[in-house]
Amino acid sequence: MSDEIRSSWNKNAEEWVKIIQNDGIPSRKFTNPAILEEIKELKGSTIADIGCGEGWLTREMEKLGWKAIGLDATVDLIKDARQRSDQTFEVFTFEDIIKGEKMRNAPFDAAIFNFCLYVKNGLIELLSNTLKQLSPKGSLVIQTLHPYFLLQNNLPYKSQWISDSWKGLPGNFTDGHSWYARTMEDWVQELNQIEHIEFNIKEVLNDDDKPISLIIKINKI
Repeated sequence: MSDEIRSSWNKNAEEWVKIIQNDGIPSRKFTNPAILEEIKELKGSTIADIGCGEGWLTREMEKLGWKAIGLDATVDLIKDARQRSDQTFEVFTFEDIIKGEKMRNAPFDAAIFNFCLYVKNGLIELLSNTLKQLSPKGSLVIQTLHPYFLLQNNLPYKSQWISDSWKGLPGNFTDGHSWYARTMEDWVQELNQIEHIEFNIKEVLNDDDKPISLIIKINKI
């Protein structure tokens, strides 16, 4: 995670908590149930919610019967998560994973990245090192913005940096960070570079049958 991304989240942590608690993002009507349905299909008992934010998904995992830990780089979000649940929440960064540091309570049967993969470089190392901290038949699930976003916003259909992460959201957000949007082809090319896995991709649609997110499931083989 870049210094720009970390700084932006530190400045906007309180506003993010407000918007999540108030159901301020309309697309979550579709994306939240989609990731929960995917988790229901996973096998195992232990799971890591990486990039957990204020922990809503970690808490939902517990309701589904998982022993879940939430990890995030933003200290204030982890503090908020701890106030809402007696589950384990730890400050842990993508850089920690890339460096090979062990996540608390690893190995896990599954791990989730839900709308938190913003970077261009280091993706393969991040996912590969996360997979190393899963059980032999473990699964890694990613939910991310659908590449159709580019066309919706009249942008060229190519992988590119987008300037403001908070644009379009309600609330008093400031200092939006840039984030890297990938095409479908780019996602597939990245995933094909990870050894000893198989993966599949699902598209999440809204009421107008337009794609809003991708769910990528990676299994160790």
